[in-house]
Amino acid sequence: MPNIKTLDLGRTKIKYISETNFLGLPVLECLVLPGNQITRMDTHSVPVQIQRLHLGRNYIKDLNDTLRNLSELGWLFINSNELSDLENQLPLDAPNLKLIHASHNRIEKLPQQLKTFPLLESLFFQFNRLRSLDGALSKLRNLMRVVLEHNQINTITEEDFAESEMLESLLLGHNELTTLNNSLLNLKNLNFLNMTYNYLTEFSFQDVVGLQELRSIDLSYNQITTLIGPAALFQNLVEWNIKLTELKLDHNRLETLSGALAGLPELLRLNLSFNRLKRISPDDLIGLEQLRLLDISHNHLTTLEETSKTFLPRLSELRASFNYLTILERDFHGLPVLCHADLSNNQIVALGRDLVTKTRCKIEHGVHEGTWDTLKIFLKGNPILCDAALPEIMSAMEINHTRIYGVSHCSPLNEQPITTKQNAFLGYIAETTPLPAAISSHHADSNVQIQTIPDAKLVLDDPNNVQHNNKLLYPEKISDSGVELRTNHQYTIENDQPIMNTPVKPVLHNIEKPIAITLQKPPSNDVKQVISGIQGSNDDINLQTSQTKITTLNEDSSSVKANEQVDAKTQVFDPVQQGQQITKLASEIEELRSRIDQLSSQNQLLLNQQFNKSISTEQTSNLTTKPPNENLTEPRKP
Repeated sequence: MPNIKTLDLGRTKIKYISETNFLGLPVLECLVLPGNQITRMDTHSVPVQIQRLHLGRNYIKDLNDTLRNLSELGWLFINSNELSDLENQLPLDAPNLKLIHASHNRIEKLPQQLKTFPLLESLFFQFNRLRSLDGALSKLRNLMRVVLEHNQINTITEEDFAESEMLESLLLGHNELTTLNNSLLNLKNLNFLNMTYNYLTEFSFQDVVGLQELRSIDLSYNQITTLIGPAALFQNLVEWNIKLTELKLDHNRLETLSGALAGLPELLRLNLSFNRLKRISPDDLIGLEQLRLLDISHNHLTTLEETSKTFLPRLSELRASFNYLTILERDFHGLPVLCHADLSNNQIVALGRDLVTKTRCKIEHGVHEGTWDTLKIFLKGNPILCDAALPEIMSAMEINHTRIYGVSHCSPLNEQPITTKQNAFLGYIAETTPLPAAISSHHADSNVQIQTIPDAKLVLDDPNNVQHNNKLLYPEKISDSGVELRTNHQYTIENDQPIMNTPVKPVLHNIEKPIAITLQKPPSNDVKQVISGIQGSNDDINLQTSQTKITTLNEDSSSVKANEQVDAKTQVFDPVQQGQQITKLASEIEELRSRIDQLSSQNQLLLNQQFNKSISTEQTSNLTTKPPNENLTEPRKP
């Protein structure tokens, strides 16, 4: 087999390579030996004409000068071995070497021999034990990709990339860097920079100034507390000249942005999640005219009111979940084409009626680019989903081409407060809800009357019960089988399924834990009027049985009224007792009506019998009376 050019002996349990193994393959160019058990190699065991050599996933501790004479080598894979030092182990002269993959070893220092490979384009040294670069890459002018993740690198200097102007991708994540030291300023073609999982405490855009090709920076999972932006560095932002499209600052310690992000006109995606932001000012987002995605989830924000003062003309997705938002009034006014707003797991209790009046989703990519769509607001885990006025809220949102999604687990009704609403909001505002400054000023004259039940958490107003002046009107028919009141059952809007396409239907639940409500005092003479009507129809009937039943009915009615006296202006504060009274009252009223119906039937029967008896008596008397002219007097004489 003298003409073989490629030989793959991977995963064949080879343990040793001798000098004679490949002597009969004079034109062999590609030798693939990964996944074996190689622990030892003879010095001249690899043919000198080899261009691509793969020795990965073995147990090699020392290359034993095997590679020193491979002048034609172009690709070298020595990853996943037990190598600790490559100094003087690489080819002495390999002008065509373009790639070295040496990840997952125990290498503590980059070999200085790397400077002698002028065409080297890709270096993979991740998962080693490197502590510094020592200028080993400074002369590599054609270097395009460097992966140094998962090492112990604690410093980089300006000399480390002195002549690496062609470098496009630099991955330094999972190291111990505390500063960039202006080490990147010569990387004029740098496109992607990954610094995740380091120990940076400050980031200045001065470190990347002039890098016109830089599009993405990942600074996540650091300890950054301070950002220094272009506005603080340059009076003329034209000098800034950076075209970042993606910036990841999540999982840091930022408490404020201090306007550091202003001056990034081409930024498309900004991730500020998992920080300590308490406020976002209008200056923080000014000039981000191309921003499509803003992620500010998992922060300490209580309001987004400042976003209404910042115009983000192309923002389509807002992620603000896991904050402390309570009320949204005009927060979306600066977001004219917003399509997706994730506000889940906040403390939102009310939405402003004008929240989405200036927002209309517009698709800006794909086959439907330029068409209008529906804004989707995700409210999972917010108290507002437990508000009985939710159908009204959804209807108001739908008018402005907005749909609400989410699932929420509601508290038991006996733990929920009772509150009135401001006219400018949909939802309720609890006594303890902090009003954002802008909202407080807009509603300074609002008189929000709030009544709370001790230990209450949530309010539910039932839209199916018509209330006037805080009095619950009695329905025409009372039944204890089903009541349109919300219980501690989960109020669910199916996740990812729009609920605005179908009309809202009331949900019927049996009362398990009744809600505290205000009852209107029932008319005290209702039962008497019913009974007097029956008595009035039987004025001519003196039946002891009927009188006895009516007397009993009066006693029962008096007993019901005595047990169910409710003051119309007094709030009942014991929801459990109130629910028991409602159930008992409904049951007794039904029983009372049944007895009235029976009594009416009996009285009607008695009336019919009396009427028939009267007719029979009259007919009998007619047979025994005198002729009609017998008792007539003689006519008077003229």
